Amino acid sequence: MRARAVRSRGAEGGGMRRIEGKRERPARSAGDRWFVFWAALLVAAGATGAALAYQTYSENRDATNCRACHGDFRSNHYISNTDGQDWGNLHNIHRYDMLDGECDACHKGGKFPVRIGESSGVANLPPYGCSGCHGRAEDGSGTGTQGFGAGLRQHHWRAGVTECGLCHPDADPASYTPVGETVLPPYYGKPGWPRIPKDPCNPPPDYTENKAGALEGLDNDGDLSYDTADPDCGPSATPGEVSGGSLAQMTAERLASGAIHITYAPACAATDNVIEYGPLDQVASYAYSGQECAIGNSGSYDWMPPSSPASLFFVVVANDGSVEGSYGVDSGGAERPEDTSSTLCPFPQDLANRCD
Repeated sequence: MRARAVRSRGAEGGGMRRIEGKRERPARSAGDRWFVFWAALLVAAGATGAALAYQTYSENRDATNCRACHGDFRSNHYISNTDGQDWGNLHNIHRYDMLDGECDACHKGGKFPVRIGESSGVANLPPYGCSGCHGRAEDGSGTGTQGFGAGLRQHHWRAGVTECGLCHPDADPASYTPVGETVLPPYYGKPGWPRIPKDPCNPPPDYTENKAGALEGLDNDGDLSYDTADPDCGPSATPGEVSGGSLAQMTAERLASGAIHITYAPACAATDNVIEYGPLDQVASYAYSGQECAIGNSGSYDWMPPSSPASLFFVVVANDGSVEGSYGVDSGGAERPEDTSSTLCPFPQDLANRCD
């Protein structure tokens, strides 16, 4: 028996799934410093609209462009400007520790030169190059990745490196306010890439931005505040919505074994997830009748649903081990109610400090 997605009043968006007996359709969604690879000037539109800053990490594999300050990316003993420690080979940290050997996420054509804001791109990772993890699309101000690096430039400005402002007005904090720390860089949390960071607030215990050096992540918005100490992240950022906003939609497929193969985009600040489910004919009233606890946070899970009810709806809800996040929103944009009746793995809900 295969899964089926059924449209029902008040039950669209945010990753809610409906399962019946014949077929399935994905539901709609509503709405270091892990290493410090701070490229000195990220590609963006110049003050006149024509000038561009450094488009490549270096020009001739020498101490030019970003490499003039940040050193040899491929050195086996990269010394960080952040903490003075030997971080090993940053190229291999990117290639193997995060990208499983995939080169085209960062490179375009040949391996040199490395373009700061452009690459060939791979599945679920657009052709943004370094900007995919070191910029935010919400700061975009032109074509391609122009403007993505506003937070990066302001980090330099506040650290005393103000040359970016010669071409980029958004480098000066007095001229532009980048989107907050909680806004995900384009490559974060994408399905199929579980070792790329997921949460710019870099919360414990996973610290997904930390790949080398000190226990501190990136300053994505350039205010020199890091991780959960950034005011945007709040005193303790709580999980957001699974497959919410611009994240990849959740899918469900009935397997021959009878299990349902679920894929989803993990929520920010999440360390685990729970499946909340109930009878399909009561989806409009959100009559939750059970839970599947501790399904992990990998982005996929094979769930063997109960034999009763025969037809059901379900939603994946993120938690951080202490509180849970959003259940998504209905077709009218209102938050779905939390499950307050199931006792197998209850978590209090906290939407006031949600990271998304």
